[in-house]
Amino acid sequence: MPTNRLATAALLSMAASTAAGPFLLAAQGSPIRELGRPVAAAPTMAEPTAPASPETVPTKVATEVSATSVSSPGQAPARSDIGEPAEPPSPPAERSFVETPVGEPRPDLGPHVCIDADPTSAFTEVLGSELPLAGADYQRAFALPDGRILWLFQDAFVDTPTGRRLVHNVALLQSGSCFQLLHGGDAVAPAPYLFADVTEQHRRWFWPLGGDIGADGLLYVFVAEMHEHSGRYLGHVEPVATWLVSIDPGTLEVVERTLAADSGADLYGWSVVAHREHTYLYAHCYRQFGWDPFPFAESTVGTHDWDCTADVTVARVPRGRFDIEPEYWNGAQWTNDAGAAVAVIPTEGRSVNPTQVAVVDDRVIAVTKVDDWWGSDIHLDVAPTPFGPWATYGTVTVEAQCSECNTYFASIVPFGATEATFTIAVSNNHWFGDVMEHYRPSVLEVPIPS
Repeated sequence: MPTNRLATAALLSMAASTAAGPFLLAAQGSPIRELGRPVAAAPTMAEPTAPASPETVPTKVATEVSATSVSSPGQAPARSDIGEPAEPPSPPAERSFVETPVGEPRPDLGPHVCIDADPTSAFTEVLGSELPLAGADYQRAFALPDGRILWLFQDAFVDTPTGRRLVHNVALLQSGSCFQLLHGGDAVAPAPYLFADVTEQHRRWFWPLGGDIGADGLLYVFVAEMHEHSGRYLGHVEPVATWLVSIDPGTLEVVERTLAADSGADLYGWSVVAHREHTYLYAHCYRQFGWDPFPFAESTVGTHDWDCTADVTVARVPRGRFDIEPEYWNGAQWTNDAGAAVAVIPTEGRSVNPTQVAVVDDRVIAVTKVDDWWGSDIHLDVAPTPFGPWATYGTVTVEAQCSECNTYFASIVPFGATEATFTIAVSNNHWFGDVMEHYRPSVLEVPIPS
């Protein structure tokens, strides 16, 4: 989602040190050159392969999309340009590891790659190593009950024997300083880890959101269904539905997938945190491409939907009960009326709030790379409860990796904390999306509130 392939020459000159997402424009009126995200398929651990040579790595150029309509699963709002909604994929009748859901093959955990470093440093070094994961963004880390970490990414680039492929979502299993790549398809034709069978490359795809371990011991991950409404990838993207996937934390096999209890486009599940008797589901509209004009320069390319991107609302369910209809915080009390939900994260001076929330040292903390692709500030907020009131206790500056690079989407890492600090990961990209070594997360330590 951080594909800001929308950077113009004017924008770069005005904000050379700011961050813009994974994709950008070379100049006003010129074709958008898109930085890539790979297309992952059903879960199979890929055999490590040698990185593709520069000659075989395709530049992700504003991919033209066929005029065929996108089949829309779930209860997405009908639009004339995406055709009639299709029936949602059917989950298995029972949770069984004998019969797996259609399109979600049983994971094949292949050889792993180990890095001679501590786990935090190893994570920053593994992309671009002999592991065939060349680049990715929107990193989300989930602590599994056995101590391993499951990372989920959007738009990853996966190296294959014939070149580099963009996969819309992949997983990375971390055990200490060792890693395994998990995706669908195989090493030659990788496909998404989740929803591979209903993904239509660059037209309809699925991006992982937040999640947590449920009351039944499974890992639950919310997933945004995305539709492209223009003739090029990331020209005008809309989230249309929220799905819920349950994953066996031991085998990493998908057990079931279904529309979330709140399956709308508000994306409750953008960030998820358990606190005492409840699990809290935060919503962020995640409208990044093709909506409103650029803030810094004239451009024919639209960017975020400024009417909603600053607002983060919250709902809750009984702890670990993701099957229950949520209730929403209206500023004074919990209600069943989703339309009454109010923004809980500070919005003053923030045009985009892609906030992630966690409980750190028994404190509810929110981390926000403010203004998404632009700027360099990560705001740290703290609250006595997951629904506020929130107060900013610090701001951390994150440096871009080069003069034409940007940073975006900060997430909280479930390891590396000390008595005074905790660890966050940040997505990085190059405005023109063609320098793969910059399309990888970095990590930094930030202070816990005193």
